[in-house]
Amino acid sequence: MIKRKVKYPVGVQSFEKIRTQGALYVDKTGIIAELIDNLNYAFLSRPRRFGKSLLLSTIEAYFLGKKHLFEGLEISQYEEDWEVYPVFHFDLSGTEANDPDKLEGYLNNQISQYEETYGVVSDMKYGSVGERFGWLIEKTSKSTGKGCVILVDEYDKGIQETIDNKPALEKNQQLLRPFFSQLKTKDQYIKFAIITGVARFKHYTLFSGANNLQDISFFPEYADICGVTLEELQKYFRQGILSLAEDYETDEEDITNRLLQKYDGYRFSRKDLHVFNPFSLLCAFSKNSLGEYWLLSGTSKVFIDFLQQANYDLSQIHDIWASETRLSSLFDTKDPVPLLFQTGYLTIAKYNRDLEEYLLKIPNGEVRGALFQDLAPMYLGIPATDGAKKARMLRSCLMKCDLVGFVKTLDSLIANVPYPIFDKESKENAYHLIVYCLCLAVGVDNRCEEPLADGRPDLVAFTEKYIYIIEFKLDQSAESAIKQIEDNGYARPYLADGRAVYRIGASFSSEERNIQRWLIQNPDGETIEILPK
Repeated sequence: MIKRKVKYPVGVQSFEKIRTQGALYVDKTGIIAELIDNLNYAFLSRPRRFGKSLLLSTIEAYFLGKKHLFEGLEISQYEEDWEVYPVFHFDLSGTEANDPDKLEGYLNNQISQYEETYGVVSDMKYGSVGERFGWLIEKTSKSTGKGCVILVDEYDKGIQETIDNKPALEKNQQLLRPFFSQLKTKDQYIKFAIITGVARFKHYTLFSGANNLQDISFFPEYADICGVTLEELQKYFRQGILSLAEDYETDEEDITNRLLQKYDGYRFSRKDLHVFNPFSLLCAFSKNSLGEYWLLSGTSKVFIDFLQQANYDLSQIHDIWASETRLSSLFDTKDPVPLLFQTGYLTIAKYNRDLEEYLLKIPNGEVRGALFQDLAPMYLGIPATDGAKKARMLRSCLMKCDLVGFVKTLDSLIANVPYPIFDKESKENAYHLIVYCLCLAVGVDNRCEEPLADGRPDLVAFTEKYIYIIEFKLDQSAESAIKQIEDNGYARPYLADGRAVYRIGASFSSEERNIQRWLIQNPDGETIEILPK
């Protein structure tokens, strides 16, 4: 008997298409029903490629009464009425939002289509987008006798794409503010509304007229409304896990652990619940390969533009404690943390109930790789593709304990560090940025400046068989780096681990902008010296 191949809906954002084509769907209808029952107006922020569009498509199908699409899903167990409501779905992701005229044209066209769908004869053909939208909501509700459902996806695109173009930004704000204000002024005609996006502009003036929106981005009960939990991975993707295990010549447990390290780790509330990036999971199972998919889906323009303007030591973006207010803030070049969190480069690691603050970290190996490729051109002076290749070589060397190869690759990686890095910043900051890039490049469950009782080593890298403790010294000897590892007992926590522990010291020259000398101490205490070419 031929086993039916699983259809993984990579890039498919239509709930109806997934269900009618028999593709895999992770059942989120129970939590969606809870959302609809409890709230009338909701705002949700999640990183890109996290299933926001599919969420809205599912909600749309529910309010359109498409009962047949929900057969066998959790919501079908208690939903009986399946009432049909008028639904207005605006997806801004496909618009040229950097051009205010085109954004306005899209909204007007959508409104015109809904006027035709619901038989609304408009007296507002030449009115503003906000006026037309308000008229549509009121007239449709009165003619159908039902409250309207409003879904807005990627609402922030018109802001993100014009953040560095003040005239266009102001035009988009003037266009969108009266549009969103209808959520309040036409409240009596609205059944339910939800707005999604990446950036947390909820408290922005864009919503000054729609202050009835409930921001559920940090609500524990909706922590997994987007994304895939470990339980869901094991329930829905077992066939894919077994297929990967066969291809990688390993077992189910090992592949699950690799998936956890590569794509898991996102957390969005004080609830200790982590989720996988759904897009990356689907790509991995569809291609039967543990690749780098999040970066291939497109780097956030706002993120790159911001990094180029910010005067911030990015090597400090670990062990950050931040309040919910800070994480919900508008970003600026003085504080990159809100943007890093909102775009998915940082996520919640712990929650301190006493201080009501969140500890942030980089979610997983895939994001570390993406962050390295974003930073490599700016701080190492190499194209992202070259950096990715060298990063793979570094990881391969560590996996095989080829430390000579590791050192040579590392030397070549930092050989092109641009002089302006040292000209603009202090030598210490430039050095930390380079070390941080190297931490990201290693990528094998590495912990940059792992916090220990007696201080912090610059880098601790873990593989299946080996642990590497690496200390860099700026304009000091490699011997002093090894001495610091020994004096502070950096290796002590790992000696009972069962893996071989290597201590590595390197002397970095700010004048030459490279590493002058390496000392490597093996588990037997023997030390070898490696000099650059």
